[in-house]
Amino acid sequence: MKQLLTRCAALALALAMVLSLTGALAADTVFTDITDPETARNVEVLRMMGVIDGVTATTFEPNSTLTRAQFCKMAVEALGKSDQAVIYQNYTIFPDVKAGFWAAGYINLAVRGEDKFIAGFPDGTFQPNSTITYGQAVTVLMRLLGYKDEDVGVVWPDGYLSSAASIGLTEGMNLSGSDTVTRAQAAKLFVNLLNTNKKDSGSTFAASIGNAQEDVVMLNPDTTTSDGVPAVLTSYSENPIPVANRTGSSALSGRKGTLLLNTAGKVLTFVPTDTGTTQDITISSTSTDTISASGGVRFTVSTDTVTYYQDKKTSWVDVYSFLNAGTLATVYTGGNGKVEFVYIGGSTAGEAVIVSADGSTAGFELLTDRTDYRIYKNGEQVTRSALEQYDVATYSSSTNIVYVSDTRLTVYYEDVYPNTGAPETITAAGYDFTVLPSARESLSRFKLGNTMTLLLTQDNQVAGAVTGSSARGNAMGVADVDGGSAKVNLFCGLTLEGSVSGSAADLDGQVVTVSSSSKDKLNLSRVTGGKASGDLNVETGKVGDVSLAANARIYDKVAGSAMTQIALTDIPTASVKQSDIVYAHRNYAGDIDILVLEDVTGAGYLYGRIEVSTVETGTSVDGSPISNKVITVQNGTSTGAGSYICSAFRDGDWGGIVPGQESVGNYKRLSAYVVLKEIEGVSASDFRSSSVVVVNGTTYTVSEEVSCYNVTTGEWFASLGRCLAFDGKMSLFVDSRNVVRGIEVRQR
Repeated sequence: MKQLLTRCAALALALAMVLSLTGALAADTVFTDITDPETARNVEVLRMMGVIDGVTATTFEPNSTLTRAQFCKMAVEALGKSDQAVIYQNYTIFPDVKAGFWAAGYINLAVRGEDKFIAGFPDGTFQPNSTITYGQAVTVLMRLLGYKDEDVGVVWPDGYLSSAASIGLTEGMNLSGSDTVTRAQAAKLFVNLLNTNKKDSGSTFAASIGNAQEDVVMLNPDTTTSDGVPAVLTSYSENPIPVANRTGSSALSGRKGTLLLNTAGKVLTFVPTDTGTTQDITISSTSTDTISASGGVRFTVSTDTVTYYQDKKTSWVDVYSFLNAGTLATVYTGGNGKVEFVYIGGSTAGEAVIVSADGSTAGFELLTDRTDYRIYKNGEQVTRSALEQYDVATYSSSTNIVYVSDTRLTVYYEDVYPNTGAPETITAAGYDFTVLPSARESLSRFKLGNTMTLLLTQDNQVAGAVTGSSARGNAMGVADVDGGSAKVNLFCGLTLEGSVSGSAADLDGQVVTVSSSSKDKLNLSRVTGGKASGDLNVETGKVGDVSLAANARIYDKVAGSAMTQIALTDIPTASVKQSDIVYAHRNYAGDIDILVLEDVTGAGYLYGRIEVSTVETGTSVDGSPISNKVITVQNGTSTGAGSYICSAFRDGDWGGIVPGQESVGNYKRLSAYVVLKEIEGVSASDFRSSSVVVVNGTTYTVSEEVSCYNVTTGEWFASLGRCLAFDGKMSLFVDSRNVVRGIEVRQR
């Protein structure tokens, strides 16, 4: 059973959206007049190298044309020979390129230097201020790759253009030889150059000018080393690597490519790969094996899919529950169609500012000197008017976003390290919290044994502490009560554990607020309000007349099961009755941002093939044994392994169960169960796709987590595809919503 608990503050990437399914965002680059994401990346690659600059500090003028002199300088910079230009500065080769001309050194080097990649005109001039044509530009770059006139034919520029197209140099370009070249188009050509093999060498141009490290993922292109030296952080090294020229911008974040180093080991640039597929998405929901994006697109992942989260490499299973609707991510799919890695941007908060008054951004200048940042509060982009006193703001330079969290947790101060005067970690409510430097002064006012309200960042670090009378706790989650102890899975991603009073038993499975007032004990209170104002209309995304927020988190649960995060599109019906809406929480704007439903998708059950046995679970008063039917659920995984008391199944049935808290001997009873219906005589040809099968005119949806069993061999299939490859009839096991939860195959 998937247990999906998301953080209350989404980690959003400010990457440019290149797919229509995500919605358009401006490309994240240092130049404000670049709106195309591909151009932004190309420009950043070359800007890091020093090949290209803006017209001003903030503008690039991507549609302006380039002169022959400007293009010549770019080519020399790309070769890494700009330091040699000064040697050629005082030559006068062309009458229109005097020694005092700004680009004389670059032009003379290009004409007389070792590479000799450009020439003048028949009349003896160079015409440095003439606009360079596409044919001339491609010729220059082909010569940088080692091609000469005799390699491409006698007709110019056709021979060069044809040969350039054949080796991929002009991929993505659609110009004729006489067309002018814009600054954006030139950037595209030079990035193509870096990825193109040189003549007769078998290696790329990039490899010829530096130490090329392939298959590297760019994490943070604008950071510093521990000594404050400008650097980039990539998957190539756990530590930031100093740059040779300039750091990059987040237009390169989450990209796979080649890291180009100079002989000193410093970064020259990073060149995104032109293989595989990179997609920027807005997450709508996650599970252990699925990423659902806004627009209905889904990606299949595995628990061990490489995931870069907070600038560190981890696995999907370790982070998926922290990613809620509205999180921006990058998904890279390799040539085999398999998701190779997922990138979630933003760094762990290092500094924080506590909002001093409603609507105030006072103190944000301590986080960044930029004023063009965006504000995301609890995963939703907002304006400053949404800020409230005691909200916590942090900043990510890689995304240029101020993340705001309003999570507050009232706790009993249990322990501290190293001391109360300068705490680095504190223990409260059974959890060890990391303390930011900004919180130490406010925490120093409290002693062990005090009760205080912690103000938490979007990644659940302590940004400050105040008295309960100043700010009351608001942390909410779903309670899992077992006797005198409880575990509370908070919406913000924390899990708190402790003892509870006996009266907490009726809060099991309910939405509660949580606090602590003594060591190892939790205080739970049922959340009042939160009642739905009508039915949920799936098509309009409204509960009654109240809209779902853009980043709304929707959960489905069954009886005492843990919540499973779902997408609106997972709901198989057009509407959900008000009686099946457990809880609806409204955000600052009055929209619903948390919605808990009762068994609307069936996702809350553990499904599988049922094995039944009879066991002795105790003795009666007269000493005679008491026997009960005990079931185990088999589905090819260890998920939910265990034995349970239940008499509803026969051996070999398929069903779904929700374990309960009540025990009989060594076995627990079930909170809920369903027996699946068998559809016999199904052929592989009945499957229209991996998600749809039609039998006798009835359409069934195949669950993404469908389990497949070979009755003949007693083995479980690793995938639906392998199941369908067997020659024989099969049985489908479907729930009341016509969703296929299990398949049995009998070989001929």
